[in-house]
Amino acid sequence: MAATIRIPASARRIFYFLQDENSRSKRDILSHGHIVQQTRSISNGCVPGNRVSVLEVKSPEDPDGVVKTLLQESFSTSACSYVTFTPVEASSISTILNGGDSDNVPNAPSGFSILPDGLSGDEVSLMTTVFQILDSAASPMCFPTHSVYSMYKLIKETAKAITTGVVDSYNMG
Repeated sequence: MAATIRIPASARRIFYFLQDENSRSKRDILSHGHIVQQTRSISNGCVPGNRVSVLEVKSPEDPDGVVKTLLQESFSTSACSYVTFTPVEASSISTILNGGDSDNVPNAPSGFSILPDGLSGDEVSLMTTVFQILDSAASPMCFPTHSVYSMYKLIKETAKAITTGVVDSYNMG
């Protein structure tokens, strides 16, 4: 499911907010109340912030225990930016980093693309949010109403959290 919204902020500011692991718990409903830590990253080009990262989401009660591991790619040019992520088993990350075959790693990427809104100037951007979630009750011909509502609510709350986080972080300094 996908949706596009306008955010009263520059595309660059939104990109840095989305790719920063320290802001993830402010915008990612599944990370609220958890510690998010980048454990590895590989630069993807010469632009700062363009990278593939391994993020670990940890419980504040047990900082040594990993709740989930995410693989995240952040990429930006002067024309557009994107941040994509997918939950991945920690053992799969180890296999890939040690030269293993990534074709056998299951993933359902989600993410954001950010474009400057050419009609409104530099301080307004368009952000498209895309989430892929597996639903065992869905079939190719039918997607349950409760699932559609859950996805709608997830996108709405995520968009609100990102808008608030970007605008608040700008107003604070």
